[in-house]
Amino acid sequence: MPKSIVHIGIVTYNSLPDLPDCFAAIRAQTYPHLRVAVLDNASTDGSPEWVATHTPETKLILSPCNRGFAAGHNRLIAAASLAAQDYYLALNPDVKMTPDYLDNLIRSIDGDDRIGWATGKLLWAGVAAVSDAMLYSAGHGLFRSGYAIHIGYNLPDSPAYQESREVFGAPGAAVLMKQAFIRQLSINGELYDETFFLYGEDTDLDWRARRQGWACWGVAEAVAYHRHTPASPDLAILAVAHRYLSVIKNAYLLDLLFYNLPLIVGHCVLRMITPRRGLRLAVTLLRHTPAAWRKRRPPLITRHEMMQWFRWSAAQPTGQPVTFRTRLQAFSAHLGHHQGS
Repeated sequence: MPKSIVHIGIVTYNSLPDLPDCFAAIRAQTYPHLRVAVLDNASTDGSPEWVATHTPETKLILSPCNRGFAAGHNRLIAAASLAAQDYYLALNPDVKMTPDYLDNLIRSIDGDDRIGWATGKLLWAGVAAVSDAMLYSAGHGLFRSGYAIHIGYNLPDSPAYQESREVFGAPGAAVLMKQAFIRQLSINGELYDETFFLYGEDTDLDWRARRQGWACWGVAEAVAYHRHTPASPDLAILAVAHRYLSVIKNAYLLDLLFYNLPLIVGHCVLRMITPRRGLRLAVTLLRHTPAAWRKRRPPLITRHEMMQWFRWSAAQPTGQPVTFRTRLQAFSAHLGHHQGS
């Protein structure tokens, strides 16, 4: 039987400081059947030159402009020409995998046709002692509002995160996907929605995949370290817009009409406390809503099943604000910080 090849795709944009550690971790992987490709989004810091010089075996694609995460990975997936047994790993350059990361992921999901994608346990990079390890994400949860959480975010790694299990979805930083999953969920050659320049494309994929009956696996034994850079206020407002575009694509019609749309309108009004960003949110939604509506697909699971996942997500531990009160407090603190800076 042909060996499964893991095609590792990395989208870079001024990522030079992260590349040596990222590639050292790739070379240290115990899974031997790897192919690596990089799409560079018009970096100016020498990233493509570093890749060409230090990793000549890597396929390098140069984009004349910054097309973002989603479009970059879609092009890398198309260039990979995945065989039926192959996998695609979307890997951020600021992620450093432990040597058995891929082996553990593949061992956990190979042979189970229900599981389409998987993530390891992502820890914050830069922690000196193992005992001080803090979680970035042990998988995604999703609320009915479209608000997504990283399970375990900013919480200590503990025995609660030592068992592999099914999770709602996976962060896009180091996610392994089967070829059948990619083929079934791609629309007009797009796995990731290219409307989402940056942020939200992974949770949108989670939601679409769940609606089509796919399962996601969180593999505790697969560990990686993620540096992650917080979004600027302007990009953060785009993340909110993308969240609501994903709602329009994926919410069940009953929820969309009587729950989600009132929330979206209310949030747009609230965001007018910062008029420039509030207007950008409203304009982005108005511009892209017709296309988002056209991308709706009939679900293969019931609304009851999806509601069970929303309740499951609400019960997951996370350091993110999750209630309306705590999210409003976080927004107010964020607003005050940037007005004072």
